[in-house]
This record gives sequence, structure tokens and C-alpha cells, in this order.
Amino acid sequence: MKRSLPILLRLLLSALFAVACGYLLGSALDMPMQTLDENTLVTLYATEALLLLAAIALLLRRRGSGIHAADLLAAALFAWIWFRHAIVSEPTVDIRYDELAQSAMLYIALRILLSSDRYYTALLLTLLFLFGIHEAWIGFRQVYGLTYSNHGMFRITGTLFNPGPYAGFLAPLSLCAAAWIMCMRKTVARILRSRRLWLRPNILLRCTIPYALGWGCAVSTAVILPATMSRAAWLAVLAGGLLLALIEFRIGGRLWLKYKRRPFHTGISAVAALALTSLLAVGIYHAKRPSADGRLLMWKIDSRVLLRHPLWGVGPGNFAGAFGREQAAYFAEEERPRQEQLVAGCPESGFNEFLQFGAETGIIGFVLLLSLTGTAVVGAIRRRNPFGYGLFGAAVFACFSYPWSVLPLRLLFVVLLAAACTPRNAPHRGLLRNLPLLLLPVAGAACWPGLYDRYAVRVEAQRQWREVRLWMHSERYDYLVEDGERLYGTLSEDFRFLYDYGYALHKTGDYRRSNVVLQQGMQLSSDPMFHNIAAKNYEALGAYDEAERALRQAHAMIPHRLYPLYLLARLYAATGRSEEARTTARRALNLKLKVESVQTREMQEELQKLLHEPTVQTQPESCNE
Repeated sequence: MKRSLPILLRLLLSALFAVACGYLLGSALDMPMQTLDENTLVTLYATEALLLLAAIALLLRRRGSGIHAADLLAAALFAWIWFRHAIVSEPTVDIRYDELAQSAMLYIALRILLSSDRYYTALLLTLLFLFGIHEAWIGFRQVYGLTYSNHGMFRITGTLFNPGPYAGFLAPLSLCAAAWIMCMRKTVARILRSRRLWLRPNILLRCTIPYALGWGCAVSTAVILPATMSRAAWLAVLAGGLLLALIEFRIGGRLWLKYKRRPFHTGISAVAALALTSLLAVGIYHAKRPSADGRLLMWKIDSRVLLRHPLWGVGPGNFAGAFGREQAAYFAEEERPRQEQLVAGCPESGFNEFLQFGAETGIIGFVLLLSLTGTAVVGAIRRRNPFGYGLFGAAVFACFSYPWSVLPLRLLFVVLLAAACTPRNAPHRGLLRNLPLLLLPVAGAACWPGLYDRYAVRVEAQRQWREVRLWMHSERYDYLVEDGERLYGTLSEDFRFLYDYGYALHKTGDYRRSNVVLQQGMQLSSDPMFHNIAAKNYEALGAYDEAERALRQAHAMIPHRLYPLYLLARLYAATGRSEEARTTARRALNLKLKVESVQTREMQEELQKLLHEPTVQTQPESCNE
């Protein structure tokens, strides 16, 4: 028997749902720095609230969420991740598993809640459109100089730390808004023509208000996105807009009919459209050609890491270290084009979330993630669910950037994924049939305290280290060593901490301990500076062969950097290998530097002197490039 909730209780639950979702995304979006982990603690409270609301909804509403094919794929994906974690012995990065656990909790809660009451979908759309309008408004103020951005090099960042993630948040919302407008335009027109319908509260909540906010979100985000100069966001909006036009206006069928009637004219038009698209693609490529070449190189290295570890992957959180090793092997194999050498870098992510996820979890994880995203998108678009287009745009953006490393974009992807898998009308179920589903939010809520405590400990340790790190400018490295030892157990998965702590140990003369810390950092980062400092430690310990290998590895990782070759030439000179020192000095002086600075000029002057000296008796001083 179909049972309705009292109106006041229904309004209360809807208000709690809106507050929890608004708290989740609003707190995550206030992110002026990339490493601001305090935001995660707030989003965990919102996640717990949504889990409890999901349990209440199952008890009161008697609606089941239904099982979507994407739900089975999501369950298989998380099962695979934990299975490989239990089977493979590797250095684990616990924070990545905690992020996956929060994503799973949020997905379960939203799937149940959005299925329990159809008004929740309208509420979620309304919130997303409001966030889109708010972020676009902040962007307008930053463009016109009415307020400052959060990055000194960029004029527009919204409430985030960089225009890239800012555009990555706006692009899916723009597509959701456009799809909602297209799907509801006839319904809203019919409602507005009726004097009795459009003022009803349920009609206002479900149709009229989201429709009006959708227009505001679509227009404002479309106007501000070009100012972000994010090609990934542009491509996401173009691809999503084209898909929306093809489906809603049935362009494919119309073109086929036109082709059968006038094949020649249609063929000419198709060729012209293809040429225009190609010119647009070339223009987007040349807008920031070095950046585009850098992305192509990163995708090549991402694929090599995936193919080198096809079954198990390198493990969540270990990608950057594997990327650095693979890039060093790539440049060491043979002489690569100068352009590739110049665009090589040490990224923290692969700038393609699907390839990076495959490199971390193996081909099985890669296929499951692609299948999950594709199934959710196709199912949602078939049901004319606007979240499907937003999820498609977020997936396209993820192919060119690092959104899942940014808290608000990762949460937005999970929200869109859960909403895209939710049918319009969920089946009514009895309480006994809902008990298996009830176990999911209850289990998530039970695991929440441990998850929160781990995050809270990490956040407090990072706060303490930020305060201690200020002593580095005064060269009081003994203070860093004292507190670094105390915080090492908590922050051993933070490569920035590992570098600072390892460098402080190097400066205080504890070379062996420094190398232990730096070796751990090499597993988590692709930055060759870990190898450079380790080489100095080896040299101080008299392990010259190990120092040489470390410097060669550092040079192979990023061939256009001068510092590793400078240190290598000094090492050869200090150990009496004068001819090798001169050869390495000439090679370093012939480098085409990507960035010149006072430090690079000083190193070049020293290398010039080295060419005219048989040996160098003094120990080389440390120098950061």
C-alpha cells in the first residue's frame, strides 16, 4: 500500500537534505589553497548527515532505490580496489583509500535519498544552479577587478585556487542547466499558460524555480568560462553541448533524411563542418601549444605506466613516483625530440584521471571505471536526466585535467554519478525488503568515526608542520628536525613534508636518516629534487657510485634542468675524474634552459670555470635550481 508522509515531516526531511548538500559543496568550494585539508573534515560531517537521512528515508518512505547496472559496476570497482589492496604487498597511501571510502559513502547516501523522494532531485538541481550562479558572479567580480583572485598569476579563480579547477566545476553545471532547460521547456511553457498551475508550491519547487535558475546558471557560466582560458573546460562544454543538440533536436535523423534528398549539398556541408571543427581544434591546440605538448607527453607516460603494471597497477597514491621513474626510463632509452624534453615536468597527477586510475589499479580497474561512467551517462541520457550531461562533461574534463585530486570537483563527480543513476520513479517496497539496503548507510555511518579521526589527526599534524616550517627561512633546520621526527609517523604520506624533513636532515648532517626519508618521498613524487639531495648525502658519505646514479636519474627525469648536471660535474671534479667533469660541464652549458634565473646563471659561471680547472678541491655547496 502506498503511504504518504505528513507534510511537515516531509518538509523537514527536504530541508535537512538541502542543508546537508549545501553544506557539503559549499564548504568544499571555499578552497583558496590546494592543500587546504580542513575542508575535508567539514564535508565528512555532511556525508554522515546524508547517510543518516538515507537510513531514515528507507524506514519512513518505503521506497527502494532500485538496482542500476552502474550500481553493480560501482560495487565491483570498490571490491576490486580493496581486493588488490589485500593481495598486493606495496607501500600504501591510506589517504587515497579514505577518499575512496568517503566517495562510496556519499554515493550510497545520495542514491537512496534521490530515489526516496522525487522532490530531492529538484532540490539538488536548485542547489547546483545556485552554486554555479554564485561562482560565476565571483568570477565576474574578479575579472573586473572588484575583488582579488586566490592566485597571484591568474585574474580569475572563483573561490578555488586556480582557474583550471574553477572552470572544471562550472562546465558540468553549465551542461546540467542547458539539459534541464531543454528537457523542461515544453512543460514549463504549459505550466505558465495555466493560471492555476504555476503558483502551486509543488510545481514551483519541481519545475518553475529550477527552470529559472537553470537559465541563470547556463547564461552566467557560458559567459565566464572563456575568461578562465581552460581548454579542458571548453572541450567539455562543446562535447556536451553537441551531444545535447544531437539528441534533443534529433540532428542525426534530420541529416540522414536531408542526405537522402540532397546528397551532394549535404556532403559539401558535412565536409565544411568537419574542416571548421578541425580548424577549431588546431586553434585550441595552438592557444597554449607548450601546455598541449606537455599533456601529450604525460598521457604517453601514463600509458607506459599502465602497460608496465597491467594487472595490479602501482597502487592508489603511488602514481606520481611511478610516473617519475617511467619518464626517466623514457628519456634514457634514446634521444628524444627537443620539444618533448622542454615540456617534461614533475606533475603530481597524470592529467587524465582514467589513465591515472588504470595505472594505479590495473587494467581491471581501468575497464570498470570506464564502464561505470559510460553506463551511468548512457542510462541517464536515455531517461532525459540532465545529470547525465553534467556527468559526461565532468568525464571529458577528467580526460585533460586532475579534478579528482581537488575536493569539490571529486565530490561533484560523485554527486553527478549518483544522480545520473537514479530513476524518475523508484518502486515501492516493504520494510523487510528495505532491510538489506538499510545495512549500507548504517555500515557507512558506523565506519565514519574512524575515517574522521584519521583525517583529523592528519589535518592537525599539517597545521603544526606549517607553523614549524617557517623556521626554514631562518635556516633553523634543527627545529624542523626536532618536530619532523615527532610528526613523521602521521605525515609520512605527504611528499612535501618528506622533502622538507629530508632536506632539514641533510642540512644538519644526518645523511643516512635523510636518505631514508627521501627514498620514501621518491615513491610518492616525481620531483627530481629528491634524487639531487639524496646524491649530496651519498657524496658526503663517500658513496660516489650511488651519488652518480642518483644524479643521472634526476637528469633523466627532466632533461632540460641544469641542476643535476651541475652537481654531477662537481662530483666528477671532486673525485678526480677531470675529463668526465669537463664533458658533463659542456653538456650542461649546451642545455637550452626552459627557465633562466640568477641561480642558473651562477651555476653556468661555475661550470665555465670548471672547464679551465683540472680538479675542484672544495666540496660543492648546495644550491636549489
